[in-house]
Amino acid sequence: MGNDRYNAVVVGAGPAGSTAALLMARNNLSVALIERGKYPGCKNMTGGAIVSMPFQEILPEYWKMEGIPLERRLVSDELWLLDSDSAVRVGFTGKKFGMAPYNKHSILRYKFDRWYAGQAVKAGAKLFNNCLAVDLVYHKTGLMSRKVDGVMLEGGDVIHADVVILAEGAQGSLTQKAGLRKRLQTNEMTLYVKEILELPAEKIEDRFNMEKGEGAIIGMIGYPASPAIGKGGIWTNRESLSIVVGAYLNQITGKGLNPLQLLERFKGHPLVKRLLEGAKPVKYLGHIIPRGGFKKIPTLVNDGVIVVGDAAEMVSGRRGMDLAMITGKFAAEATSQACALDRYDRDVLSSYEARVKGSFFYQDMKSSKDAEAYFNKYQDSDFLVTKAVNDLAYKFFEQNLESDKSKTIKMAEELINMQPLGKSAKDILYGIQNWGVL
Repeated sequence: MGNDRYNAVVVGAGPAGSTAALLMARNNLSVALIERGKYPGCKNMTGGAIVSMPFQEILPEYWKMEGIPLERRLVSDELWLLDSDSAVRVGFTGKKFGMAPYNKHSILRYKFDRWYAGQAVKAGAKLFNNCLAVDLVYHKTGLMSRKVDGVMLEGGDVIHADVVILAEGAQGSLTQKAGLRKRLQTNEMTLYVKEILELPAEKIEDRFNMEKGEGAIIGMIGYPASPAIGKGGIWTNRESLSIVVGAYLNQITGKGLNPLQLLERFKGHPLVKRLLEGAKPVKYLGHIIPRGGFKKIPTLVNDGVIVVGDAAEMVSGRRGMDLAMITGKFAAEATSQACALDRYDRDVLSSYEARVKGSFFYQDMKSSKDAEAYFNKYQDSDFLVTKAVNDLAYKFFEQNLESDKSKTIKMAEELINMQPLGKSAKDILYGIQNWGVL
C-alpha cells in the first residue's frame, strides 16, 4: 500500500466516508477508503435509525437491495418525560410510515456500516481495514503555501491523493492537525453508552403494540441521565432492542457519574424494566457525539482537504447519521468537480462549503445555535421541567375530593412557586429545540 496515489483518500468508513467513497467511485475516481477498525462499523454506534429520504438520494429504493441489513420499519416515535416512577408521553404512530418509500428504518451499525462500505467497494473503491491515519502529508505549492497531498499511516506508509476527505468522527485528530478545528471541550460533547439485548420478534411486537416488521423509537429525558442533562432511548430491532443513555461529558465527569451505572439505573426504571423483561444482553458500545453546535462548525475546506460528518460538527438535534451521509454526498460532488478541473485548491473545493451552507440542516443548526450554551448554563432545566410535568400530571389525573377549580388553582400555584415563569418558559422552549424524539 505504501506510497500509492489516488484521486481521493477517505479517512473513516462510517456513513459519511462510505457515502463519499461510493459516489466518487461511481464517477470513475480512484478512491482509497481507510478504516481503523477490523471492519467498518465495529467501533461505531448510533441508536439507531436511518432516515429514508436522504438515503434514497444515494441508493434509490435501498430497501430492495440484496443483503441490506435493515431491522424494522419505524412507524412510531415517542418522547417520554420520565420521572422516578411515572412518565408523561408525547408521540405519534403513522401506519403510512410502514409502507414504501418509508420514513425510517432501525439498523445496527456493526451490520449496516460493513454492508454500506461494501457498496463502495463494489463501485470500485479500495477498502483498507485495520488502517490508522496518524498524520497528513503536504505538497508545497508556493513559497509560503502548501496543500494536503495524502495521509501517513501508522507504520510510516503514505497514501497520496489529490483530495483527502476527513470522515474521522467526533474526535477529529487529523482535522485538528490540519488547523481546521480546535479540540472539543467536555462541554461540547456528549458521551453515550449502548447495550443491545436479544429478544424474540413476537415479544417485541407484542410489547410495543406493533405488527410484524414494524418498529418503534422511545426517546426519554429527565430520569435516565439525572442529575445531568442527557437522554435515554429504546430502539426496536428485528430480534433485539437497542438501549442508550448519555449526557454532556462535562456534567458526567463533574458530577461523578458512571455511564454504565446510569445505564443499569435506566434499565431498572419500572416503566422501562417491563419492556426489557427476559431480554439477554449481547453487546456493549460507547460513543462521543459532538455538541458544539453551529458556533463550533470548523473550517470545512482547505487546499486539498474536506471535512465531513461528525468531524465537521454536522449534528442537528436527533439528526446525525443522515446529515453525515448528505455531507459525504456533497464532498463527493465537490471532489468530482475538482478532478474534472484538475484543481484542488480551496477556491474549487469551497463548492462543498456552499452546498452545506445552502442545506436545510445548516439553517436548523443556525436557528438553535444557543441551545447548547443554555443547557450548559442551566443544568437543572431537564430535571425541573420533567418533575413539574409529572407532578402536575399526578394531580390532574388523581380522583380526590377537591373541586376542579380548587385543583387547578393549586396546580397553578405549584408551577409558579417552582421557579420564575420566565425561566420555565425558556426551559420548555430550549427543550423543544434540543430534545427531539431521538
